[in-house]
Amino acid sequence: MTSNLLSKYEKILNNILSLFILQGLNYILPLITVPYLVRILGPKNYGVIIFANAFITYFQIITDYGFNMSATRNISINKGNSEKLNKIFSSVMVIKFILTIVGFVCLLILVFSINFFKGDYKVYIFAYGTVIGNSLFSIWFFQGVEQMKYITIINIIGKTFFTLLTLLFVKNPSDYLTVIYLNSISYILIGTISLFIIFNKFKIKFVKCTYDIIKKELKDGWYIFTTSFLTTILTTTGTFILGLFGNKEIVGYYGAMDKIVKLMVSMFSPITQAIFPHVVDIFKKSFYDGEKEVIKFAKIVMTFTTIMCIIVFLFNKNIIYFLYGNKYNDYSYILKYMTPWMFLSILNNFIGAQYLIGSGNGKYYSKAFIICAITTLILFFILIKAMSFKAIIIGSNLGELMLTLVMIYYIKFRIKNNSSLL
Repeated sequence: MTSNLLSKYEKILNNILSLFILQGLNYILPLITVPYLVRILGPKNYGVIIFANAFITYFQIITDYGFNMSATRNISINKGNSEKLNKIFSSVMVIKFILTIVGFVCLLILVFSINFFKGDYKVYIFAYGTVIGNSLFSIWFFQGVEQMKYITIINIIGKTFFTLLTLLFVKNPSDYLTVIYLNSISYILIGTISLFIIFNKFKIKFVKCTYDIIKKELKDGWYIFTTSFLTTILTTTGTFILGLFGNKEIVGYYGAMDKIVKLMVSMFSPITQAIFPHVVDIFKKSFYDGEKEVIKFAKIVMTFTTIMCIIVFLFNKNIIYFLYGNKYNDYSYILKYMTPWMFLSILNNFIGAQYLIGSGNGKYYSKAFIICAITTLILFFILIKAMSFKAIIIGSNLGELMLTLVMIYYIKFRIKNNSSLL
């Protein structure tokens, strides 16, 4: 029985194990660079970087267009057919290239026509390099062919490059523009390496893209794109709004805490990345079996998530003192009160990405996000002037909770009651 179970999940376990081993450096490096930058640049200049990254994230989401899920699913389904893989890859890259160009033109218009952005125009233009690199980095392809180790290896190369050059060239608060520049170069580097591997290791070729193929990829990615864009509202817009209505120093304090929260949540990405193609395959054969598989993995992961959240809640001051020193200790409660968001964010990956998208019901994931994003934005704007970054904490937690409840509602009353889906 045990040997059969191990055999069944051997590929997934190998993927998870290799990703965790390799991801070790991916987690260690930010724990070096973030505290270093926070201390060297100070809250104000670090806040400039955090705000710029929040702004540029919108362009990244547009160029991604949901392909990290929709294209992953299409690659996974057709991974044995090289002709279809070439068509999918080519059409997705063409779309991403067009969106990247359009996005840069829009960025230039915004930066040079709005006084708020004009003062730091170099920051935003240099930061757009991360969008270019992100477009080149075809994570969705590696996930679809279940070769996620390449994602980690490439990320390690990029982050090592960024870390070493940061420690070498960033020496005082005025070097914040250098940080932006180095970050963009590292993104472009990893994007270029990923294409080299795809073309040489997997023998993928660019082929002529027909209108029908491009239309199909756009259609498949639409619901996930809207979801991803709205996810940004739940995870990034808080920082952006804080920068608009507050000052860069406050953004720096909040951003320093937020970096830790996002890093802890990302520690579970090797598991979710590894099981998604597997879950898609199970759902193709049987809806009920796919559902059981998602629940099985969710129980295991959420047990560890609960333990992590309890540790962060109880020892937030110790964590902040160790990473950032006394200067940021008064803001450690941000980390403490973001633990509900951390828990729900990981849980919602199983409900939304693994269950709804994996079963081909991404439209419900999108609808749930629309409701929650609107609610979160309303809370942000109502509370921001009176409560500053506390409004972001409250809005983020309540928005994520509503997302959980709405998705559960759709699963129980829309999907399970629709016999055609079963």
